Amino acid sequence: MLPLSSVAIQEKNKLATDSVWLLALEISIPGLGIPVRVVRNNEDVNWRGFTWQAFPFELNEIGDDSKGVVPQVEVRVSNVSRAMESYIQNYDSYCKTNGFTPITVSIFVLNSKNLANATPEVEHLFELKQPKTNPTWVTFVLAASNPYNKRYPQDRILKNHCRFIFKSVLCGYTGASTSCDKTLSTCRSLSNSARYGGFPGAGSGGLRLA
Repeated sequence: MLPLSSVAIQEKNKLATDSVWLLALEISIPGLGIPVRVVRNNEDVNWRGFTWQAFPFELNEIGDDSKGVVPQVEVRVSNVSRAMESYIQNYDSYCKTNGFTPITVSIFVLNSKNLANATPEVEHLFELKQPKTNPTWVTFVLAASNPYNKRYPQDRILKNHCRFIFKSVLCGYTGASTSCDKTLSTCRSLSNSARYGGFPGAGSGGLRLA
């Protein structure tokens, strides 16, 4: 049973109501800076201090699985204006330069009578697994984060491999080179070895957990 707010429960139990159940998406695209916030409605909605733009999209049913399978859901966002397609193309360029960072999509269910409450009635967080576009729709195949795909321990000490994303704040390189193979020799050739993110003093051979 979903833990709805008291306002939503009252509206749900009325025989007749002018309240509307709203479906909103917050799409966080690395490199974009500001998330894309859209709501399936015929007018914009103000919630959490942001304007959620009225935009057509479709969402498959989100179900539960007793077999332990990571849940997936398909979201189709209108691509008639090509706005979403341009975001995907910019994201592809970002990943080629900075390395892969997943697009995250938060799905919110809101009630129009309870927009003063920053807590949604229902909330789901997914990661983008497979984007595809056509002249009508941008389709996102979304899945929950799978803990078995995460590295453990999270951090590793590698002798000749920099852990920083090339040209990131931690890397600090601002020169003309557009690629880096993460080795110390390359970092030295770029005159950036003072910011090298590897551990040249680490020994070699075997695996040690600290």
